[in-house]
Amino acid sequence: MKVVALNLAAHAAHLAELTRDLDVAISHADLAVPWDEVAARRAGRLRGGTRATPALTAALADAEALLAFAPPIDAAALAPRLRWVETPATGFDQLAGTGLLEAPGVAVTTIGGLFAPWVAEHVFALLLGLWRRLDVFVAARERGEWAGRGVELRALRGATMAIVGLGNIGQATARAADAFGMRVIGTRRNHEQTPPHVARVYPRRALHEMLAAADVVVLAVAGGPDTERMIGAPELAAMRRTACLINVARGIVVDESALAAALRDGTIAGAGLDVFVDEPLPAAHPLWAVPNVLMTPHIAVNVADKLQACVEHFAANLRRFRHGQALQDAIVR
Repeated sequence: MKVVALNLAAHAAHLAELTRDLDVAISHADLAVPWDEVAARRAGRLRGGTRATPALTAALADAEALLAFAPPIDAAALAPRLRWVETPATGFDQLAGTGLLEAPGVAVTTIGGLFAPWVAEHVFALLLGLWRRLDVFVAARERGEWAGRGVELRALRGATMAIVGLGNIGQATARAADAFGMRVIGTRRNHEQTPPHVARVYPRRALHEMLAAADVVVLAVAGGPDTERMIGAPELAAMRRTACLINVARGIVVDESALAAALRDGTIAGAGLDVFVDEPLPAAHPLWAVPNVLMTPHIAVNVADKLQACVEHFAANLRRFRHGQALQDAIVR
């Protein structure tokens, strides 16, 4: 069986060791897909795209499995024997435009909840940065001043967190919030089931009611047509003026113009953002100029052992594939 792994040559020895008892031949190739193209794929705005190199084209010709975060735009056409692709990410929208999501007979898997604890940690990095006013103290330190003693901080204990999307990341965030002594409410597709650490689950139609009950709103839904701009001006207006919004989902989930206006006008108290519609965020974007926003450049899962964990997830799934077993974290199309 021929397997192609993209941009993982540094982990070739580890992957080979994990699969040495399987009858597989693993080829490694490299392809540089710009991050703005990845963002465009995820936002449904792709025009053109990065094509395979000659070496990758040759490797894909007889590949039956592909491990790739952002494959070339012509991947499906170049891999007629492909039966399975795993993307080392929580979501799969970076595969949009490659033809892989539409290819008949091709299974698609993600790494499921592998990154969930790390993303949950980033939720609290953003939230604590906002509520503990770290911007004030960093600025004072840079000025060499012992300042900020009169700044009022906010406590997590006793506050209500609303999580929009109680999947793997949402539930990991709920566990952490519960440990901080927060009350957790949220939404999920199956609103009749309440996960651990969650006090109440609201149906999607009651989104405004849930937003109005929260001190902080965390977005953890998958990006797609049904969630695009689900948080716009009406939803922001439904939130408390003292509430903060944290987005670790996808940029398209939020109407960014409406969010900038809400922050500027004081409709909500602040925002912590790790994801954006366009990445990198354009220099002229209004979010650069509004107050009380903490932004990170889509780095919630940039931890040292991320790719090693992804390789191990793929190797375990490859073993299942070779033994005719159901794949873990397969998406339903």
